Order: sequence, then C-alpha cells, then structure tokens
Amino acid sequence: MTAILILLCLAIAGRELYLAFDRKRAASAPEIADIRTQLTALKGTREELEQFRSAQSEHLERLAAGQAAHAESLQETDARIRSLITQINDRMLPEINTRLTEQRDAVDRMSTEVARMRGHLVGRLDQAVAASLGADPVDTVAGALGAAGTNAVESPPSGLVQAYERFAERYGLRIELADPAAGGPPWRTAYYLSGRSPRGLERDFIDLLRRLRTSNGLPGPNGTNGAGHGTNGANGASSECDEMKALLGCLRAIEMGGAQVGPLLLVRTPEALLGGVLSLAELRKNGPGRLLADPVDIAVKLHGLPESRFCDLSATG
Repeated sequence: MTAILILLCLAIAGRELYLAFDRKRAASAPEIADIRTQLTALKGTREELEQFRSAQSEHLERLAAGQAAHAESLQETDARIRSLITQINDRMLPEINTRLTEQRDAVDRMSTEVARMRGHLVGRLDQAVAASLGADPVDTVAGALGAAGTNAVESPPSGLVQAYERFAERYGLRIELADPAAGGPPWRTAYYLSGRSPRGLERDFIDLLRRLRTSNGLPGPNGTNGAGHGTNGANGASSECDEMKALLGCLRAIEMGGAQVGPLLLVRTPEALLGGVLSLAELRKNGPGRLLADPVDIAVKLHGLPESRFCDLSATG
C-alpha cells in the first residue's frame, strides 16, 4: 500500500511539473516566434550583404581591369609619343640643321657679295674720279667657268675656281664680279674681269699657246718650233705656263666644261682638252657669258680656228 502511495505521489508531482513547464512554454512562444522572425530577417540581410559584397567585388574587379587597360593605353601612347619624337629627331632635326646651315652659308655668301659689290662700287667711283681728271678708262673683259656632263655638278670641283682666279690674276686681271648661274646643275659662273684690254690679252694668249705647243714639242704656225719669250720675260712666261697647267689639270678632273678669260677659251670634252684664242669680232658675235653653254659645239668651233690661235692641250702636263 505504501508503494502505491509513493507511485501516486510521483505521478502527481510529474504531472504538476509537466503542467508548469507547459505553462512556461506557452508564455514564451511569442518571444520564440519573434526570435525566429529576427533570425529569418538576419538570414535575408546576410544574403543581401553577400550579394552586395559580390557586386562590389565585381565592380572593383571591373575598375581594376579598366585601370590596367588605361595604364596600358597610357604606356602605348607614351611609346608612340617617344617614337614620334625619335622620328622627328632622326628625320627633321638633320634637315632643320641642314637648312639652318644652308641659310647661314647663304647669309655669309650674301655678306661677302655685298662687301665685294661695295668694293666694286668704290673702285668704279675711283675710276670715274680718275677719268674726270683725264685718265684712260679701265677695260673690262668677260670670263666664265663651268662644269657639266652626265654627272652634272651643283658646286665647283675642288681647286678649279682657285686655279682659274690665280690664272686671271697672273695676267693682270682683277675680278670685279663673279655671278653664279641660278638653277643648276650644271654649275657655271660668269666673271667680269678688269685691268687689261681684250686686244692686249689676245696677243698674250696667242703667245701662251705658242709656248705651250713648244713645251709639248708640237710644231707652231708654219711649222716653226721657236722658243719665244712672250711679253713678260722668261720668268714671267714660266709662271704663266705654270698657272695655265694648274688650270688645265683641274679641267681634266671634270667630264665636260671649260673656262674663258677674255678671248681665251679652254674647253673640256670627254675626248679632249682644247684651247683657242677668239678674235675680238668673234667675241662680239657670241656675246659675253654664252661661249661655255655647249662645250661640244665650242670644241668644233675651236678646231676651225687658225693654227696660231688653236692648241690641243690634251697632253699638256
């Protein structure tokens, strides 16, 4: 009986405990539901946060890729700019420097020409003053120097101008003006020389050709082979021949061309080097500065001169 009472008491106590627990659970059910709702909301917020984080990561990746592409584009642009600068330096700067050098040379030539023209003007004024006091007028003769051929040149061959001017000076001529022809090639310069009469030069140059024929062992006019001394004595004649040979040596270095000093013509063709002394009538007929326009044609005309006025200088050394 006692055991039954004990079991009954235990059952009653268990039931009371269960009822008490059930009442407590029913009272906290709204809180649990609220907690569950909050947990659900937090789960949705977490998903949104993950989506936002993913979107931001993708945006950052796109920004990084764009920045890298922009940096690469900047590098390519910088490389192109450097390449253009290099090309400009390689192509334009030498051309600019060349043009500046040409301009500087042109200014120097112009300055020299102005100084020469001033000297020429002063000389002419001095001659005018002397003429007003009864002095004889100063004679002026034409000269020319040129180089042509299949490889036409734009500048004078080395030493040719110097040899020509020394030769003219040796015969008492002063260069009043040197006028280079524009629009070359071929290269050609007209000279105006003063200080000697054309008739006096004609006699001296005929004598010079005779002496050159003599030095080469060629017969003179009428078969003569005399030594002759010219108008300036033995030393002067030797000096004139030396200057003439120096000029001939420079003319041999070109394919075609020639030189004129008053009535004297020296013509270089691919086949020969000829010299001749024109008469004053022929000089007037041809006019100044036109005799070297066609070296081959002039060579034919020189062959038609009298023997005393012509000499084949091809072998003159």
